[in-house]
Amino acid sequence: MTKDQPAVRIAKFKHPEQDGFTPSLNLYQKAFRRIRSDRPTLLAMAVLGLFVLLAVSAPFLSETVFQVDQVTQSVRNKYQPLFSPGHLLGTDELGRDHLSRLLYGGRISLGIGIAAAFLSLGIGIVVGVFAGFYGGFADDFIIWFITTLNSIPGLFILMLISAVWKPTAATLVLIFGILGWTGITRLVRAETYSIKEREYIIAARAMGASNWRIMFIHIVPNIFSLLIITLSQAIGGLILTESALSFLGFGVQPPTPTWGNMLSGGLEYARKAPHLVYLPGLLITTTVFCLYLIGDGLRDAFDPKIAD
Repeated sequence: MTKDQPAVRIAKFKHPEQDGFTPSLNLYQKAFRRIRSDRPTLLAMAVLGLFVLLAVSAPFLSETVFQVDQVTQSVRNKYQPLFSPGHLLGTDELGRDHLSRLLYGGRISLGIGIAAAFLSLGIGIVVGVFAGFYGGFADDFIIWFITTLNSIPGLFILMLISAVWKPTAATLVLIFGILGWTGITRLVRAETYSIKEREYIIAARAMGASNWRIMFIHIVPNIFSLLIITLSQAIGGLILTESALSFLGFGVQPPTPTWGNMLSGGLEYARKAPHLVYLPGLLITTTVFCLYLIGDGLRDAFDPKIAD
């Protein structure tokens, strides 16, 4: 370097946080931070996670830990109260262990609610994004079909179908999934109408992206937060629906236990063994309450209008 040439200084790169500047968080990072400080939602998630874990572990807990069987009957041990020797939560009218049946019933009730919610969510996403993206005759026909289907009382349809087909857990999942997609479709359709004319969608179309790629790669991920909230609330609603059907005798039939048919069967023996009514009802109420509490917490966490 000669004396006439100015010295060149090489500036060192500094991380933005070194100057007191914190990079902005995206929507999901903000939502996760809000959820971590939302104690009711965290408590509801913990309770619901515990219920799911107990239901999944029902065979291990019943046979290995408590050493009881949910199908073994004993007339001598019927109507045993809570904390009886060998039966922590008592027995039912046939002498079957009530704790074991609650664990197995949770597998059926929670399994039906979760599986049917995911099935209806999948159908609702596909139909809703198709109707919102293409519009025109397809959109008009889908909305007409949804309006017609929703005009028929849902409980009447469920009772009619359950009377024709044997109401097993798999049958109820299909029925709930096929009939429960209309609300999700309306939501996805409305969001698709709002998103499809935005700049990044126009840019993707200009770059040659196919319609299916635009719908499921660019549009659906942008409504993912709304779908999570809808899913949590749908699971709670489906658990209540299954319990109502079982209570009316159109759900899963005994001896297969569900919380709904255990509640229905326990009403006849409420005076002799009140735990046969209170425990299934308490589990249904707590599960649905936790799901709706989680839905409300997720809605607040993903709301961009809420300031941190």
